[in-house]
Amino acid sequence: MRGRGTVVEYGTGDEAVMKHWMLCAVLVAGMVGCGGDKAEKQAPPGTEKTSVWRATPEKVVEGIMHAYEARDDSLYASLLADDYRYFFEPPDAKPEDVLGWGKEEDLVSTGNLFRTEDVKDLSFKLEAGPAESVSRPAARKGDPAPGEAWAKIPVAGGQLKVTVSLKEPMVVDLNRQEILLRKDPGGWRIVEWHDFPAP
Repeated sequence: MRGRGTVVEYGTGDEAVMKHWMLCAVLVAGMVGCGGDKAEKQAPPGTEKTSVWRATPEKVVEGIMHAYEARDDSLYASLLADDYRYFFEPPDAKPEDVLGWGKEEDLVSTGNLFRTEDVKDLSFKLEAGPAESVSRPAARKGDPAPGEAWAKIPVAGGQLKVTVSLKEPMVVDLNRQEILLRKDPGGWRIVEWHDFPAP
């Protein structure tokens, strides 16, 4: 327990198979319900243009954190490439045990979290390092697009805090992660998000 609230040690036990925001979406849904039709809301006023957040790899990561705190699912979606994949590696996992899902699944769970009315506040912090230029992954099929570039951002850890009406805040501590980004004519977007079991 850290201060007030429930702390989930992400990366240990059964919680280790859940992505931080997927875990929160499931737990929040259990605490407050899924929101139903009444949870349909417009993006908050003052949403910035996505081009600002896609200017550099570092701005994309800042944009992800901003999208959480502003509960802006349109911005969040714009920062993920259409071929985005999330990968989670459970502790002591064999290659076949690595879990993964795509953009559609991610947007459903994150959007539900953003639109749930009983969620009063979201705070998402990533301890991200500077971007490193990398080569196009060999697993990527097809020809590179004109002007295509790749970068990797290491994340040392972080924290997601969800404040819910009439409940103790829930805090999810994050382990080491790695974010792979691609630059296309519209700017940078996240293509892969790797979540590792150890700090």
